[in-house]
Amino acid sequence: MSGVPLVGADAFRYRLPLVAPLVLPSGTHTEREGILLRVTAADGTEGWGEAAPLPGYSDDTLDDVLAELPTELRIFRERDARLDGLTLSYEGGVRRPAGRGALPRPPSLLWAVTQAVRDLSAQHLGWSLARVYGWTMRPAATRHMSTLPLVSLNALLSGDDPLPAAGRIAAEGWPAAKLKVGRRAPEADAALVRQVAGVLGPTRLRLDANRAWSMEEAVAFARALGEVPVAYVEEPLADWRRLPDLARRTGLPFALDESLRELSTRRSRLLTEAAAFVVKPTVVLADPVFLRFRAGRETPAVVSSTFESGVGMRHLVALAAALGDTPAGLDTYRWLADDVLERPLSLAGPTVNVADVLAPNPVRLDRLTRIDL
Repeated sequence: MSGVPLVGADAFRYRLPLVAPLVLPSGTHTEREGILLRVTAADGTEGWGEAAPLPGYSDDTLDDVLAELPTELRIFRERDARLDGLTLSYEGGVRRPAGRGALPRPPSLLWAVTQAVRDLSAQHLGWSLARVYGWTMRPAATRHMSTLPLVSLNALLSGDDPLPAAGRIAAEGWPAAKLKVGRRAPEADAALVRQVAGVLGPTRLRLDANRAWSMEEAVAFARALGEVPVAYVEEPLADWRRLPDLARRTGLPFALDESLRELSTRRSRLLTEAAAFVVKPTVVLADPVFLRFRAGRETPAVVSSTFESGVGMRHLVALAAALGDTPAGLDTYRWLADDVLERPLSLAGPTVNVADVLAPNPVRLDRLTRIDL
């Protein structure tokens, strides 16, 4: 078999402090934990990937990843394992279980494996990481197109009073900003959104309700919001199946995030009527091109992060540069007080230089703990 022989794979655990406590459904967190996967080729090159399920949000956990790691890494350690172009190939060796009764593989681990293979592929093909993602995620007819040299970002508005941050974002020229809703009464949320939109001016406002509302609450929010323009509301309803009904009753555009876990393998009215797909590969490894095919139209794919380290963020920037159609949700990186990379990434926005982010940047092994498998 042709290709580059793979001679090993190992994994490491990291803990990174946050600049401020992060309140999640699972509780308040002061650290971000994750697992880094390293795959090594015979010539000494290394491909890195990150598995970092977000507590209380991801379906899988770090314990799930740790339980599956030995089986997953055995594939890379087989003597016939090779990197062929953009894919991992092997003869004999370990085959993953399939069919009914097969155990699900943690999505964050699948994404880590994808990252490591793409990283090695970029090095051996002499391509940028963004070009690799463009080749694998775009339709064949558009693979020749260049990736974006700059990726625009979506700012994340947080805290009890988002108005000062909204003023800064508007002054800096961010193309989009995201505000969480659903934690107050619908009318109070609508009043805050009106204030924020007035400060942002031309910056497009995206909202995220995290399935907080009933149909009645969402309708009340839309009526109180009035004519204030918003790009979309992510997952406004607890009952996600009723999203098209909400859009028809109120005209409120919706984006799919959590629902992609259920919809990434089948056709649905939700796919055809959504204003955007919020793509978080560590949560669901859903191919944006496949989703668009299911939708039958070019629905914007918003590449978004879940507080990953610099290893995972580099891949998200590459994916956003390949898809290149809407501001990416990568503002979570500023929550990290430290990183596993030798040099912190330049992700301060409102745009990022893709070449700078994807430049060689060694992983600091002294900040990691090896996992014995």
